[in-house]
Amino acid sequence: MKTSYLYFLISALFLIAPYNSSANKTQGKKQLIITQDMQYAYANKLFDSKDFDTALVEYNRFIHFFPDSEHLDQAQFNIAVCKFYQKKYHDAARAFNQIIIKGKENDLTIEAFFYQSRSFINAGKTAYAQIVLQNFLKLTDDTDIKDRIYYNLVQLYLSESKKSIPGSLSLAQRYLQKISDTGAGKYNTDHYADLIFRAEHAPKKNPAAAGLFAIIPGGGFLYCGRYKDALVTFLLNAGLIVATYQAWDNDNEALAGVLGFVETGFYTGNIYGSITSAHKYNKAQILKILNTKFSITSRFDPKNKAYELSLNYPF
Repeated sequence: MKTSYLYFLISALFLIAPYNSSANKTQGKKQLIITQDMQYAYANKLFDSKDFDTALVEYNRFIHFFPDSEHLDQAQFNIAVCKFYQKKYHDAARAFNQIIIKGKENDLTIEAFFYQSRSFINAGKTAYAQIVLQNFLKLTDDTDIKDRIYYNLVQLYLSESKKSIPGSLSLAQRYLQKISDTGAGKYNTDHYADLIFRAEHAPKKNPAAAGLFAIIPGGGFLYCGRYKDALVTFLLNAGLIVATYQAWDNDNEALAGVLGFVETGFYTGNIYGSITSAHKYNKAQILKILNTKFSITSRFDPKNKAYELSLNYPF
């Protein structure tokens, strides 16, 4: 009995010894503790270096472990900015909206409105971008912010005018005139007023007149200044008309029918092409004016919490 008890005691000591040794080794090692300041600083470092993919992960990790941090709002804003620069515009718009609906009156909320409108523009949803800016306009009484909203609307409608959206130039002019005297110099309203005036009075071709002139094959293209297309269209249609007549005159009605059918298609295409050419001519004239002028673009620097304007001029 005593022998069995002694054997059991020795076996237990052998089993416990490795555990104690392992525990002692673990206690001897230094443990790394990540504080919220360390995690936030690391995410900011990635953000500042424009590593938006990794920064997004680290900001989400920061929010997960430190949901009560005083940096929470800035982290959420930077997450939305990361998505914007990742070109995930729909996700970015939703993320900025989460900041907006909090209703806080601070710089982050202001920038969230502008970033959200830009997200919608880049996603091809200009109507939503207009709604965001119009809603923001109703919520603020600050003259500087209103000027910035008006300027963004001017830029938006000038972009729309490049797509030949009717009334875009008039709307751009309307919002340009709403910019205050203080903001006029900042946003160079005189330049944009001249730009809009020149675009509105750019040489234009009447699409209806182009279609009317196209009754004579090639006439519509000639009216639009497309002389080579006018010559080719005239010769092609004239050749088919002559061939159709000769086939009919030689009692080859089947061939005359086929040639007549083909000529009908080319003749109709001549009219449609002439009308389209007039529209393209008008659009090209506006683009020629709008694309050769300098523009002012805006950017918010989250690191320094500063609003920046940059001047761009194509050489």
